[in-house]
Amino acid sequence: MKWLNWLMLLCFIPILSGCWDRNELSKTSIVTGMAVDKGESFKYKLTIETTEAREMTALTATGQAPSTVASLEGNSVAELVSKFNIVNATIPIYSHMRVLVISEKLAKEGMLDFMDFFDRNRQIRDDFMIVIAREGNAEDILKVNNMYKKSASLKLFTQLTTMQKDWGGAPDIKLNDYTRIYNSEGQAPVLPAVQLIGDPKKGGNIENLKSEDPEAQVKVNSLGAFKSGKLVGYASLAEVRDLLFVQDNIKTTAITANCEEGGKKFEYRVIHSSTKIKAKEVNGIPHFYIKIKTEGILDGTTCPNKLGNASAFEKLEASINKEMESEIKDFIIKTKEQFNADIFGFGGLLREQDYKNFKKYKDTWDDGYAKAQMHISFNSEIKRSGLRKERFITN
Repeated sequence: MKWLNWLMLLCFIPILSGCWDRNELSKTSIVTGMAVDKGESFKYKLTIETTEAREMTALTATGQAPSTVASLEGNSVAELVSKFNIVNATIPIYSHMRVLVISEKLAKEGMLDFMDFFDRNRQIRDDFMIVIAREGNAEDILKVNNMYKKSASLKLFTQLTTMQKDWGGAPDIKLNDYTRIYNSEGQAPVLPAVQLIGDPKKGGNIENLKSEDPEAQVKVNSLGAFKSGKLVGYASLAEVRDLLFVQDNIKTTAITANCEEGGKKFEYRVIHSSTKIKAKEVNGIPHFYIKIKTEGILDGTTCPNKLGNASAFEKLEASINKEMESEIKDFIIKTKEQFNADIFGFGGLLREQDYKNFKKYKDTWDDGYAKAQMHISFNSEIKRSGLRKERFITN
């Protein structure tokens, strides 16, 4: 039996040899954000943001910069990532990256072949946000300090997440989502767009972090639409919400609609939304029947309607339905005429529900989308008027 014990011991030795790939914490730095711009001397300019752990918490902060931003130029993002120690003293750890910022110039020229590296790399997770930097450099987005989260990348990630949940102004697009949609037969990809407001040179100062009115801020202001790998246009925040309504991705939002008369308005808070779409081709024309049903509460009103009347909510609901149907229809027309790209995914729905007719559009769905007919039905239901029945102001 002794020889058996020795044999078992020898078998366990290889797996008890320790962490062969360990790195000391003092010799590593956590990368929270990356930005890709068009290089001046080379094809790409890669910028990374690494956080200083001691400055991220109040107990250990000393008033120094909470993060460090460094840049490097080269012809391959994969090569730049592996040799970033040219400008960085510690070993960059990319597994906790939260945001990838792409410059508008690169997006318009379709220079996004580096996305294959992010999709293929084992050290980078696929749960980071991807955004477009409008009217400026992508690297500047990572240089804006802020009081919340301190790190530009961590703040932007939270900003996009809450924007999508609370109002519906930004789609939840991760790496896997972008890759899947890019390679699909009936949908064009989209990415949230952000813009730096203020002086980019002052955004990285400690004073910007401490100021109650920062001189530089990053705002989520639109959505970039792509076709054939190139940025072809932008959608406004209201149009982003229309997109999410059609895709059944609205968590909650607030809709402002017009009263019957007098130019006054009221607010409708959506607390539940569901969308069902039926797709089929009739006489050579793809038809899509979009039914959106919402439930919510009256969030505020300046309308003279007496809310105690049985028909008061019906008139308000009719106003919401009319405005939202018109708004969504106008945005669909915009995607046809300006983008010539189906960012909603109608082609994918036709493939699932009427594949026999979709086959002829397999490689030319843009033509099918251009002539497609949309039938939109928006059905709102006001469940209650909040804590007060009648208006606070009666005149």
